[in-house]
Amino acid sequence: MSPTDTRDRRLPEASVRDTGRVVLTLLRPRLRTLTAVVVLFALGSGTALAVPALQGRVVDDVIAGHGLPRLCLTGGAIVVSGGLAAVLILWGGRLLVTALQTTLADLREKVFDAAVNLEVGDVETSGSSDVVSRVTGDVESVTGAVTEVLPRTTQALFTLAVTALGVAVLDPWLALAALVALPVQILSGVVFLRRSRPLYVRQQRMDAERGQALIETVNGAATVRAHAQDETRLTLIAERSLASVEIGRTATKVRNVFNGGLNTAEFLGLAAILAVGFWRVDAGMLTVGAATTGALFFQRIFAPVSVLLASIDDLQRAEVGLARLVGVLQAERDTGPSQTVQDADLAIEGLSFRYPGSVRPTLGHVNLTVPAGRRVVLVGASGSGKSTLARLIAGTLRPDTGTVRIGGVDAHVAAAPSGTPAVVLVTQEIHQFSGTVADNLRLATPDATDGDLLAALTRVCAGGELLDLDHDGRLDESAVQQLALARILLLDPPVVVLDEATAYTGTVGDPGTGTGTVTGTVTAGRTSVIVAHQLSQIRTGDLVVVLDSGQIAESGTHDDLVASGGRYARLWDAWRASSR
Repeated sequence: MSPTDTRDRRLPEASVRDTGRVVLTLLRPRLRTLTAVVVLFALGSGTALAVPALQGRVVDDVIAGHGLPRLCLTGGAIVVSGGLAAVLILWGGRLLVTALQTTLADLREKVFDAAVNLEVGDVETSGSSDVVSRVTGDVESVTGAVTEVLPRTTQALFTLAVTALGVAVLDPWLALAALVALPVQILSGVVFLRRSRPLYVRQQRMDAERGQALIETVNGAATVRAHAQDETRLTLIAERSLASVEIGRTATKVRNVFNGGLNTAEFLGLAAILAVGFWRVDAGMLTVGAATTGALFFQRIFAPVSVLLASIDDLQRAEVGLARLVGVLQAERDTGPSQTVQDADLAIEGLSFRYPGSVRPTLGHVNLTVPAGRRVVLVGASGSGKSTLARLIAGTLRPDTGTVRIGGVDAHVAAAPSGTPAVVLVTQEIHQFSGTVADNLRLATPDATDGDLLAALTRVCAGGELLDLDHDGRLDESAVQQLALARILLLDPPVVVLDEATAYTGTVGDPGTGTGTVTGTVTAGRTSVIVAHQLSQIRTGDLVVVLDSGQIAESGTHDDLVASGGRYARLWDAWRASSR
């Protein structure tokens, strides 16, 4: 599949409107705190405005020859005004950061919850790196904006508004002179916005694609070496890395042009203020101190404008990251409320499924009925659709057409009477979470006693370190898979799907009947679907279903299928010959 195909199947990125709607919803519980922030910033900015006004008064006092006491009094007022303004603004800033950080924490929790509950197919088609980059890099960019940029820009907005009002009150002509800088600032900002946002979007996407190439190469290192694809994979990683670097270089050039525009605007505005101030002083309309105050006001105006425009860079990155985070929420499908099943029979009707980008369906028009408590074994060549059917039964994939029902309820919303999922899938993909053995087991049932945990472990033939519930070191693959099987016993679901779930544990007991085997223990008393990549446990099933090219080719008992001499009989004979 081409890189273009991969990019076209990314998780969604929310629009500006949708992103704003989500943010406003999260901010609503904190309106009282945000109101306090507005009041404190307004008071702080107004108090700070007294500082340049008092500095202009010092100039006039010196020119008028007022004595040292007057200058000391004015200096003291400057110190008090500056200190009070700093306290008010600091207070407001702390409240703002607290409100924004708690809001971001809520968003992170929602995004993480959505990410771990994404459809498996969505994650596979978009690439795991896309999800990882969103919950790591995008979260970091938003966190940086919330912690530093937004408080700074909010303060700048209040300072700009209050100071602009002060300049207009001081002298309208000085206010007009300050507007000389405005067209240059607006032009610089518009050009920067137009050029930079697409670059940031492209860079974050390319970083995700580079990460995906790295993940696939590392995880499939053995396959890469076996097929002599080392150079090909390294070239792909290098190409995507260089593409990301080139996008970053282009973005830096755009940013430098933007900064040059801001510096030009500052020069033009200050020159205009000084020229108009000289004219107004010469005409006797202003004192030298008032003209000085006007120039200082402009510096106070230009400083927050520069902060606002310069912060566009960081805000752009944060906005793109925020849109990608909200996109994860949009990708989470609405499964609806869970429905408790009263029976554990499995009914599949007209089931079809195709992975995005695939030319032909993986499964096509599959019909299957499994009575409650029965064990069905799925058999077929690699690529026949066994694992896909298992995931559809477990509800981790959604069918394109048709239904999968447990006790008459759609599989993805079916729940056991205890409230846990009615169907639990265990695969050969094993993972040990951080923490003790007990912590890993209580992921299934947090309220389980130590006795419950040990009983479950003993039933799946666990021993050694696994029986030490406080053990928190790394376990071998067999032990980790036994943990997964023990969690099934603790959850006690009415339906269990095993896809090579005992690949590392081996079998214990009679593999011909299933009695005493790990598989037999886990499936006893439940409706069970076993994906048989190897045929060692075929005879444990009440029903054997042979899949071929995504369709059911044969079904029946082991003995009946062997006697019929069809596809299954040939698979069985080939497996027995290879096992000798």
